[in-house]
Amino acid sequence: MAFAVGYAVGAKAGSDGFDELVDSCKAVWRSEEFQGLLTALRSHAGHVLRDVGQRLQGDADRPISVEEVIARVRGAVRAVRPDGEQGDGGVTSPAS
Repeated sequence: MAFAVGYAVGAKAGSDGFDELVDSCKAVWRSEEFQGLLTALRSHAGHVLRDVGQRLQGDADRPISVEEVIARVRGAVRAVRPDGEQGDGGVTSPAS
Protein backbone atom coordinates (compact mmCIF):
# COMPACT_ATOMS: atom_id res chain seq x y z
CA MET A 1 0.00 0.00 0.00
CA ALA A 2 2.73 2.45 0.98
CA PHE A 3 4.63 1.56 -2.17
CA ALA A 4 1.57 2.30 -4.34
CA VAL A 5 1.02 5.66 -2.64
CA GLY A 6 4.69 6.50 -3.03
CA TYR A 7 4.61 5.49 -6.66
CA ALA A 8 1.50 7.58 -7.36
CA VAL A 9 2.93 10.62 -5.58
CA GLY A 10 6.24 10.16 -7.36
CA ALA A 11 4.54 9.85 -10.73
CA LYS A 12 2.62 13.10 -10.20
CA ALA A 13 5.55 15.03 -8.76
CA GLY A 14 8.14 13.78 -11.21
CA SER A 15 11.54 12.40 -10.37
CA ASP A 16 12.48 15.39 -8.17
CA GLY A 17 9.33 14.95 -6.10
CA PHE A 18 9.90 11.23 -5.85
CA ASP A 19 13.50 11.75 -4.72
CA GLU A 20 12.23 14.17 -2.09
CA LEU A 21 9.69 11.58 -0.93
CA VAL A 22 12.40 8.91 -0.68
CA ASP A 23 14.65 11.28 1.26
CA SER A 24 11.80 12.08 3.64
CA CYS A 25 11.07 8.40 4.20
CA LYS A 26 14.74 7.75 4.91
CA ALA A 27 14.78 10.63 7.39
CA VAL A 28 11.77 9.19 9.19
CA TRP A 29 13.37 5.73 9.21
CA ARG A 30 16.57 7.11 10.73
CA SER A 31 14.79 9.26 13.31
CA GLU A 32 15.19 8.45 16.97
CA GLU A 33 11.41 8.43 17.44
CA PHE A 34 10.82 5.86 14.69
CA GLN A 35 13.64 3.66 15.92
CA GLY A 36 12.10 3.85 19.39
CA LEU A 37 8.77 2.75 17.93
CA LEU A 38 10.43 -0.20 16.20
CA THR A 39 12.18 -1.17 19.43
CA ALA A 40 8.87 -1.05 21.31
CA LEU A 41 7.12 -3.12 18.63
CA ARG A 42 9.88 -5.73 18.67
CA SER A 43 9.72 -5.94 22.44
CA HIS A 44 5.94 -6.26 22.41
CA ALA A 45 6.09 -8.95 19.72
CA GLY A 46 8.64 -10.85 21.80
CA HIS A 47 6.44 -10.73 24.89
CA VAL A 48 3.36 -11.79 22.92
CA LEU A 49 5.18 -14.70 21.29
CA ARG A 50 6.61 -15.80 24.63
CA ASP A 51 3.11 -15.68 26.17
CA VAL A 52 1.61 -17.61 23.27
CA GLY A 53 4.37 -20.20 23.57
CA GLN A 54 3.74 -20.62 27.29
CA ARG A 55 0.00 -20.94 26.73
CA LEU A 56 0.52 -23.55 24.03
CA GLN A 57 3.09 -25.47 26.08
CA GLY A 58 0.82 -25.41 29.12
CA ASP A 59 1.93 -27.76 31.83
CA ALA A 60 3.54 -30.23 29.45
CA ASP A 61 6.91 -31.42 30.71
CA ARG A 62 8.01 -32.43 27.22
CA PRO A 63 8.08 -30.73 23.83
CA ILE A 64 4.69 -30.92 22.18
CA SER A 65 4.07 -32.10 18.64
CA VAL A 66 2.84 -29.95 15.79
CA GLU A 67 -0.51 -31.75 15.95
CA GLU A 68 -0.83 -30.84 19.63
CA VAL A 69 0.00 -27.21 18.86
CA ILE A 70 -2.67 -27.12 16.15
CA ALA A 71 -5.23 -28.72 18.46
CA ARG A 72 -4.47 -26.23 21.25
CA VAL A 73 -4.65 -23.26 18.87
CA ARG A 74 -8.01 -24.49 17.56
CA GLY A 75 -9.25 -24.85 21.11
CA ALA A 76 -8.11 -21.33 21.95
CA VAL A 77 -9.76 -19.93 18.83
CA ARG A 78 -13.02 -21.67 19.67
CA ALA A 79 -12.88 -20.31 23.20
CA VAL A 80 -12.58 -16.67 22.11
CA ARG A 81 -14.86 -16.50 19.07
CA PRO A 82 -16.89 -13.30 19.49
CA ASP A 83 -20.01 -14.66 17.78
CA GLY A 84 -20.32 -17.43 20.35
CA GLU A 85 -20.69 -20.07 17.66
CA GLN A 86 -18.68 -23.23 17.76
CA GLY A 87 -16.53 -24.08 14.80
CA ASP A 88 -12.97 -24.26 13.72
CA GLY A 89 -12.51 -20.48 13.56
CA GLY A 90 -11.62 -20.70 9.91
CA VAL A 91 -8.73 -23.05 10.60
CA THR A 92 -8.64 -26.05 8.33
CA SER A 93 -6.70 -29.22 8.82
CA PRO A 94 -3.76 -29.94 6.53
CA ALA A 95 -5.66 -32.90 5.08
CA SER A 96 -8.55 -30.77 3.78
